[in-house]
Amino acid sequence: MDMKKFLIASIAAFIFVFLYEFLVHGILMASQYQQTMSVWRPQAEANMGIMLLSQFLFAAAVAFFYPIVGPDTDCKKAIPFGVGLGLVMAMPQIASYNYLPIPLTLSLLWTVIAFIKALGSSFIVSKIYNWK
Repeated sequence: MDMKKFLIASIAAFIFVFLYEFLVHGILMASQYQQTMSVWRPQAEANMGIMLLSQFLFAAAVAFFYPIVGPDTDCKKAIPFGVGLGLVMAMPQIASYNYLPIPLTLSLLWTVIAFIKALGSSFIVSKIYNWK
């Protein structure tokens, strides 16, 4: 594995994930979260460091596993890799409806959001690994 590309891909994917989740969860879905406030941890107990760590670990995992799928000089594996990863990530999001007292629409939105995050991250990582 090319360590330099791994680090750059991890950082680039992390930036995408951070901005994407801030936009989606922090802005676009803020009203849904306000409507279900009783389910969530109080803002005072939120730990941004843990959130950033989870986002970085996700990005690093994508950057780690992507080159394992084999050589990809034209980024042709980004979409299948992203779709597969997206399906894996979507599964617990849709299942959350069964154990959290939230509307089904929220669980479905999380499913789509996780799928798009995986696809976008995979595409970014593929571009970094194929950058000459």
